[in-house]
Amino acid sequence: MVRCFMLYFFIYCPLGVLCPLIGQYLSSIGFSGTQVGTVTSLGTAAAVLGGMFWGKVYANASHKKMVIAVMFAGAAVMSLAGLSTKVFIIYAMIYSVMYFFQGPVHGLCDSLVMESDNSFAVVRAAGALGYALAVYFAGHYAETHGLGIIFYIYSAAFFIAIFIVMGLKEPKHYSSPEKKIKASELFKNKKYVRLLLCAFFLMGTNVGNSTYFGYLFREGGGSLGGIGLAFLLMAGSEAPFMFLIPVINKKVSSEKLLLFAIGVCTFRFAFYATGPSWQLMLGTFFLQGMSNGIILVELVRYFSKVVEPRLASMAVSTFYAVGNNLSTIVCTFIGGIMLDAFSARGVYCFFAVWNLIALIMYVAMGLYKEEKCAE
Repeated sequence: MVRCFMLYFFIYCPLGVLCPLIGQYLSSIGFSGTQVGTVTSLGTAAAVLGGMFWGKVYANASHKKMVIAVMFAGAAVMSLAGLSTKVFIIYAMIYSVMYFFQGPVHGLCDSLVMESDNSFAVVRAAGALGYALAVYFAGHYAETHGLGIIFYIYSAAFFIAIFIVMGLKEPKHYSSPEKKIKASELFKNKKYVRLLLCAFFLMGTNVGNSTYFGYLFREGGGSLGGIGLAFLLMAGSEAPFMFLIPVINKKVSSEKLLLFAIGVCTFRFAFYATGPSWQLMLGTFFLQGMSNGIILVELVRYFSKVVEPRLASMAVSTFYAVGNNLSTIVCTFIGGIMLDAFSARGVYCFFAVWNLIALIMYVAMGLYKEEKCAE
């Protein structure tokens, strides 16, 4: 478990370094707001394609750890390559390739760890800790060493992760030359499709919140420095709830716990839509842990549970590609329109409605009912 814990800490550090500061870096090298939005959107779109491609490669590979290690290396190298140019088109291409490697790694690591370690909730908490600490410390390093430092930290974390993942147990190989695993098999599973559709209306707001929360915080009277503290508290609150999941599961099923978390997520964004003060936003930081902390663990486990074990890795990577990354593209795009038209409060009104659709679908389609693992 220690090695898995270290793996998750280091693979989520790059996200914590990159997500809050990439916009600031791109602006510092002369990119306009439209160009910043285009670069980040292209990266997410590349992650959708990467999820489908690498998910299939991983599912059919006999050396699955090596596939993940190659993806780590590819993301690390491309992040450093981006420092060599300030030309928009070239940078956009490099960033997209970087995300093609980076985007699917978290889903594939989820599959790897769930097969080799039964304490996924505890291991996943290390990712929340890595993300939260990276958000906080990367900002301080960037102030003294320049924004370019974020890519060196990003690259170093992934190179360390290569050595860690290669030391893990190789997962079981299900594929054979005669029977390759295909994504099309997943879509014959009606419950998987229903869950994927529900996830589409749930997950994009998570990344969208990382993009637009700073605007809401400033509208509520907060400072730029306070945004970093807010992210540290909110992201950091996910870890304790992830640690508690195994205890809660003894009395509450994963499916019903996920229903509770979706409800909290909807309430949280509806509350933000009222335009609370920055003090109230800081004071309710734990709502992110109560929602995301549970969703990020239980939803992944749910996807792997409703399919045959041989399809589990493909199921999780497809979820990340469609239910997470494609949803993110929609939420960040519409969020930008809402920001221009109705301010940050309008963004969070949209987020609340988007998640309310997920909540209604989750109940209406009976997804809250306990599901036994597929044989």
